[in-house]
Amino acid sequence: MSCDGCSFAGQSTAMENTYVGVRFGEETNLTLCATKGLLLSKNAKVVVATERGPAVGWVEKSPMPVFKPCQKSSATQVLRLASKMDLERDDRRKSNEHRARLFCREHSKQLGLRMKVSQVDFNLNGTNAVFYFTADGRIDFRQLVRDLARRFKARVRMVQLGSRDEARLLGGVGVCGKTLCCSSWMGEFKSISVQMAKRQGLSLNPTKISGQCGRLLCCLKFEDDQYRSEPESEKTVSVPVANANANANANANANANANAGGRPLSTAGAASKNPIRLRTNRPKTVGRVSALRAAQPKNSVLKANGPKSLNVLSV
Repeated sequence: MSCDGCSFAGQSTAMENTYVGVRFGEETNLTLCATKGLLLSKNAKVVVATERGPAVGWVEKSPMPVFKPCQKSSATQVLRLASKMDLERDDRRKSNEHRARLFCREHSKQLGLRMKVSQVDFNLNGTNAVFYFTADGRIDFRQLVRDLARRFKARVRMVQLGSRDEARLLGGVGVCGKTLCCSSWMGEFKSISVQMAKRQGLSLNPTKISGQCGRLLCCLKFEDDQYRSEPESEKTVSVPVANANANANANANANANANAGGRPLSTAGAASKNPIRLRTNRPKTVGRVSALRAAQPKNSVLKANGPKSLNVLSV
């Protein structure tokens, strides 16, 4: 619900017995309803004045806390307790919705209309019906509307939905294990892009970042502003491979020196007390050939064409 700000300042938000939470059918959220002084217990069947006309629901929370004063002004009114006739009409409404959904699906196939019927809503009197469907493009459903009106003796209205609106209408559970945000608390949809997933370091696998509607997850937008405002100094800095290898060689040399002196191997102590400086001009290949050249006399010559063994010298 939208809040008008300070226009409701000073009004009480305390829990009152004149407001209850009513659920209609399989809807995810509870509808805040004003009882006009009636004390309603939990699970009581009531008739509520909705936008589509009177509807039967049951009280799931009584009383219901109101956290915003503006919610009291927009609360739905409870007309009366549901009578036996109201309950019979509600059962007839549910049966009509089920039969109308099956009939519309079969008849649309016969007419060659490529559409998917998501949900059908009848009012309590059965005089108005709303058919929600999804399709890739525009659908000429004029003949279908005439057949539906003739079959169910009601005024028919067709409403085409997008994939996100369908997910909000039907509801469900997301990959996080909670109720879909669009069907529980989100008011409007915002544009989502793959760049948001890249900034957050998420996998770009479509199955990982897509919701039930087949579009990108709406929750990618929730923390995008924080990643945009993150300073460069707090971002992760990648260490070059050459520096990582040099550090590893330094630690290995420190362990070797400590082991030769009879001291325990400790890279932390060696690095803190006797830091090792790496030689930048050290030859790339330091092996037995360099050791032999350093140990031989000046007038000795190493056979270049001798055997492969490096221990043979000629004096």
